[in-house]
Amino acid sequence: MDQTLLKSAAISILYVEDDQDVRDLLLSMLVLRYPEHSFFTADNGLQGLDRFQELRPEIIITDISMPEMDGISMASGIREIAPETIIIAVTAHSETRNLLQAIEIGINHYVMKPVDYERFCCVIDQSIETVRIKEQLRDQHDQIITLNTALTTRTQELESLNVELEAFNYTVAHDLRSPMFSICGCSQILLKKLAADIDEQSIECLQVIYKETMHMNKIIEALLNFSRFTRKSIAKQWTDISSIANKIARNLKLREPQRQVTFTIAEGVRGFADPTLLDVVLENLLGNAWKYSAKNDAACIEFGSTNLEEELVYFVRDNGVGFDHQESENLFVPFQRLQCNKEFEGFGIGLATASRIIQRHGGRIWADGEKGRGATFYFSL
Repeated sequence: MDQTLLKSAAISILYVEDDQDVRDLLLSMLVLRYPEHSFFTADNGLQGLDRFQELRPEIIITDISMPEMDGISMASGIREIAPETIIIAVTAHSETRNLLQAIEIGINHYVMKPVDYERFCCVIDQSIETVRIKEQLRDQHDQIITLNTALTTRTQELESLNVELEAFNYTVAHDLRSPMFSICGCSQILLKKLAADIDEQSIECLQVIYKETMHMNKIIEALLNFSRFTRKSIAKQWTDISSIANKIARNLKLREPQRQVTFTIAEGVRGFADPTLLDVVLENLLGNAWKYSAKNDAACIEFGSTNLEEELVYFVRDNGVGFDHQESENLFVPFQRLQCNKEFEGFGIGLATASRIIQRHGGRIWADGEKGRGATFYFSL
């Protein structure tokens, strides 16, 4: 609820006093002082308890010594019905023996007679503010419950949609592989059998069919990998990330031994993560660095960690082609490749896979770079 509405909301106050002259005088003063609130009265504790059950006021002001039922007994009865009710006890100095009972019952305030009006009003002000705070907290709690319910429902809907989308993705990709392989195989058979009998244009068409089906198979494989790695359960443990980076660097060199690339892998870098999934992340990041630094005769690729604003962050840096800042938002979107990288092979699925894995670890991933001056990819766990 809005704070302004809380401040303007009327609060009901029950004043229990057996002395009519005292009750009328004090009540008239309180009504003038607090015109926005509702006041009710009772002649004794028994009537006060009845009126409380009827009206359920937020604040009780009561005398202690009264006929039929005293203020302490009435307060005890009210506490059993509504423990949160604020009770202000008014008593003479000669009745201080009731103080211990008042404390045991949980009376909120104790005001001595003769009543100091300003002090009395100060106690009422505090009580009104307490009621407002409780109302605000109660309202906020209700709002939180409502929002949590809506959020839970929405989360369940999104989870259901994600499951359906992933199942659709996997099914489509899996079911497409067989016909793609068939088309690819048939085109090769036709090319071998008919190469001597058909014209050059027909041969080129068959070669295009073979090439494009192979390309489609690679896209399907990328889809399957993306679906598999983003659904795999996570089993975190302390992991030697430097060891994973060194292994990937060795494999990259074995694939293209003719390239001269300098790897700088920081030693002793560790993190709490799923080692299998982290291997996929580094395979994509280091593989990206390897691919996009291919045209640099003095290619350098670095892996390490640093602290950014008290957060441990890992990074992969290269001196390759870099990227345009205006297109950086597409780096981690599946199949969204940057214009400057169109000349390099790939489907734009690797960084999307790495991003999804890091998100599932509760971390974040981002990049910094400049076109023609390399790139640095950062991630946290």
